[in-house]
Amino acid sequence: MKKFIQKIYPKRFGNYWKKIRKSKKLDKDLVFISDNFIGSKSYSMVSNQWHIYNVNHYKTLLENDIKNLGTTIFGHYHNFFYLDKNLLKNLHSSIDDKKALKIKLNILKLHPGCSLEENINHNYLLLLLFYNLKKTKYFKFLKRLKDKTFLSYGNPFIEIDDFRITSDKIISLFDLEYIDKVSDLKKKNILEIGAGSGRTSDCIMSVKNCSHYTICDIPPAIFLSYKRLKLSFPNKKITLLIDENNSENFIKKINKNDISFIFPHQLELIKKKYYDITIAIDCLHEMDKETINYYFKNISLISDKIYFSIWKNIKNWYSGGILKKTEKLSFDNHDYPVPKNWKLKVKKELRFPSTYYGIGYNIPKKFS
Repeated sequence: MKKFIQKIYPKRFGNYWKKIRKSKKLDKDLVFISDNFIGSKSYSMVSNQWHIYNVNHYKTLLENDIKNLGTTIFGHYHNFFYLDKNLLKNLHSSIDDKKALKIKLNILKLHPGCSLEENINHNYLLLLLFYNLKKTKYFKFLKRLKDKTFLSYGNPFIEIDDFRITSDKIISLFDLEYIDKVSDLKKKNILEIGAGSGRTSDCIMSVKNCSHYTICDIPPAIFLSYKRLKLSFPNKKITLLIDENNSENFIKKINKNDISFIFPHQLELIKKKYYDITIAIDCLHEMDKETINYYFKNISLISDKIYFSIWKNIKNWYSGGILKKTEKLSFDNHDYPVPKNWKLKVKKELRFPSTYYGIGYNIPKKFS
């Protein structure tokens, strides 16, 4: 019933923002970002689902210290406190029961704010993730991921063989493994759609020598990833470009930055194939089809390749309204508006979650 009511009368983030904007608890960067977002074209592109999420996320930011985001807001983006055999299928399939697993860990470690069941579930997942990563060539990059950002917001972790392991450390390296099947990221211009907490960009920038990295997102996620990357890379030039509307100045500023942050509507300011690859991790399935189509059309014009990860099948309960059916998204049923001239390069179940596809395309120079 609650979902039905919110579908018909969805919460609007703008109304909530007016009520809390003057709160002294809000970071000045978050206020700057939120004010610009409300007044931008990007605000009209937000799905009902994300209006609801945003209200809840801002409430969390007001009620909790930023150091506790690992078990609050970040839980929505990448922490898993429940187990499902479908999610774990590919992690379990790699286990060799003929070989003993010799590692040092505290499987019963307790994490603040989590129930006993959540603690045990999450610790078991971290063990599985570590075991699977250790069997890949990407294990060598684990030591490059910084504890000061991957652990700095209270993210639950356990120590395994002297590594501090979080789910987002290992899942980010799994993401990188799949992205590398589409494009070598060395010296490349990268666009990331929906960066969430910034875990993927943090990982890529720690492992690869990229040229320019642009994050296209909405608040509060864009605020969280901005703060995170400023902490992770204090010597890089990292800038919010969300108030720039001149196309010529826009590209010049991106070229001067190591990492730039923009809103979705600003993709229209880019007039050429600037990016070598666009990345969209775990976000497209949370958008309305109209918004997905907007991204794909613009990505066709500005990017040579794309990699995205999505649920194989999902139902967006909050999409539409009284006269519009709830949207279902299935890649195999061709629900995603992929342009006909994109050339499929990779389509594979993720190591984790197994209910996701990792999908990559080459994008021709000419859009159709």
